[in-house]
Amino acid sequence: ILFLAFLVWFGSMGVHSAPSYRLGVSDVVRVTVYGQPDLSTVSRVSENGSVTLPTVGQVTVSGLTAGEAELKLAKILTEMEVVKDAQVGIVVEQYLSKKVTVLGEVARPGVFAITRGTTVTDVISEAGGLSADAGDVAIVTRKRGSRDQQVVVDLPALLEGRSNVPEPRVSDGDRIFVPKADLFYVYGEVNRPGAYPLERGMTVLQAISVAGGLTDKGTERGLKIRRKKSDGGEEVIPAHMTQPVQPNDVLQIKES
Repeated sequence: ILFLAFLVWFGSMGVHSAPSYRLGVSDVVRVTVYGQPDLSTVSRVSENGSVTLPTVGQVTVSGLTAGEAELKLAKILTEMEVVKDAQVGIVVEQYLSKKVTVLGEVARPGVFAITRGTTVTDVISEAGGLSADAGDVAIVTRKRGSRDQQVVVDLPALLEGRSNVPEPRVSDGDRIFVPKADLFYVYGEVNRPGAYPLERGMTVLQAISVAGGLTDKGTERGLKIRRKKSDGGEEVIPAHMTQPVQPNDVLQIKES
């Protein structure tokens, strides 16, 4: 719940212009020529990488940062003697040239525009946050030459400040996948038998507690776990309360 609240808060912060972001096709920019409102405009970067400025016409800005594009437009206006000592400001209103794909357990899977400084949690927030069945990692896949490279992001560690590495920034073309949480199952003499999300380091005692605890007829004695083997088969093993629970384990609680 805390993590979902964190993502909602993150999304409410909005997206701000990133100084290192390089303009690309389809980005929408607001160009302001100070003291010259007739020359100020909002323009979309065209397929040839240019924006259209009144009086000046088309100017190529693709591949430039907003700051570099400001200097270029100011120089052109001054050299053409349209404005003496022109001062130009550029704000990116819509980041549309660079995109990432978000799939898996998020509210709105799809393709989303990014800025240079966009992080994994930014994009997950744009996708509506995690679904109720989401696991606690996000897998980022990106192209490195002819190969795919994967980065696994520990989402709770980021929220709790336990991460040993900085949160990765996403790049154009990245794919972010949020898998479903692993499940475990509790059957027999517990108050709420069924399937539950598996938390890291969860023990048998904690798993039984999640399932509502033992019924009046339930006993810890003779506790067994039915566990899948690597070859696809199953094994039944004795269990104790401090034993770690593994994905897809089935806990069987006997009657006293």
